[in-house]
Amino acid sequence: MPHLIANYSANLTELDPQKLLQDINVALIETDLFIANDIKSRAFQDEVFLIGLNDTQEAYIHLKLYLLSGRTQQQKQTVGTALLNRLECKSYMLSEVGYPIQLCVEVIDMPKENYFKATV
Repeated sequence: MPHLIANYSANLTELDPQKLLQDINVALIETDLFIANDIKSRAFQDEVFLIGLNDTQEAYIHLKLYLLSGRTQQQKQTVGTALLNRLECKSYMLSEVGYPIQLCVEVIDMPKENYFKATV
């Protein structure tokens, strides 16, 4: 734990998904709340998407961070802010795009009693 899912709009053709995940994992490790090998991140490009009524070109990156229950509100705030700050740096972009990118971070509690894990 944690698990992180990154979704981004397909019009972000200059986005390097591997670099995005690396940046995210570093941000999580820097909070001192997680061990590197416990972090599982993946990225998905959303081929079909619509922002508003498509009257202006925009893009998005949406992070969902799943944490086992028991973290304090302050810890969740720290993690969410760290992730948003890292997204704002845009080091995962190969070049700038000429339209706005909506950056979103969602921190989600998963009840410990409903999470099952095995290493085989």
